[in-house]
Amino acid sequence: SHDERLLQLGLRDSDAWTCTPYLPEGGNVPKRGAILAWSESACAIFANSVLAARTNRHGAIMDLLCNIVGKAPLTGLLTAEGRRATWLVEVRTEELPNPQLLGAAIGTKVLADVPFIVGLDRFLDSGLNAETRDYLHEMGAACATYGAVGLYHVEKITPEAVNYATGLLVSNYRTYIIGERELQTVLDAYPVLWEDKDARPEKCFVGCPHLSRQQLHWWADELHSALQARNRSRLAVKTTLCAAPQVLRSFRADQAAYERLERAGVKFSAGCPMQLFDNDLSAGEAIVTNSNKLRAYTAARFFPDEELVEILISGEIGGGS
Repeated sequence: SHDERLLQLGLRDSDAWTCTPYLPEGGNVPKRGAILAWSESACAIFANSVLAARTNRHGAIMDLLCNIVGKAPLTGLLTAEGRRATWLVEVRTEELPNPQLLGAAIGTKVLADVPFIVGLDRFLDSGLNAETRDYLHEMGAACATYGAVGLYHVEKITPEAVNYATGLLVSNYRTYIIGERELQTVLDAYPVLWEDKDARPEKCFVGCPHLSRQQLHWWADELHSALQARNRSRLAVKTTLCAAPQVLRSFRADQAAYERLERAGVKFSAGCPMQLFDNDLSAGEAIVTNSNKLRAYTAARFFPDEELVEILISGEIGGGS
């Protein structure tokens, strides 16, 4: 089987399937400066940017070959020059922007270049904590989906930006300014690809890329509060939260939060939401998500987290969205 062959090639165990191996529970957290050969776009950008390890975005066979011989071509994001930023991205929003929309705007603009992002440290603490890591994990996945970004730097937050600041910018960098209007334009441009554009949502998938434990707790709290406020006990839309097997195990250990979600009708999966579409298991269904990546590759409709919570409780899409 595929599993057996991959185990021979070094797959840790048959439970190691996830697009977030770099979360603490996944246990594959590369050290700063480590040379990798990763191919999954959301993984490569996280390793480069947040962990300051070094990998190019390899094709899926190239990464296996690199790992077999223990070498990777010394080019691109493995080199100091290749890691310098060619774009200065100024975030000028009044509040912390939705990471999925910010990532889409950046990826669409800079394509395969390296952006140096300023203005996020107004909302996120300096350096890295769990909340910032989750924010960057979502922003990066969208950057990589809507462009081919393999590395970004965030002023006062990501490791190389903390050390070198604007010294990371090349002399002839270009500037891109992002305000609320820019992000709203991104959101408004998304077409509705449902067969029946006015359908009530039938299913929801959250966790593309896979959710962290903190994010699972956020959904548990938000959905519980929203249900109580509406005096309801169950969600009106079939909802699946996706996360790595180890993250789900860790979350289940908090019985109160886990059972709260189960009672509300939430299902959990270690699978990949995109695979469900690839297999036509959800063909023609009206599906909603908070994942800009899933939206890009499927017919699912994207809604920011807070708006999605309302849709899951009411079973209806709010006016004008």
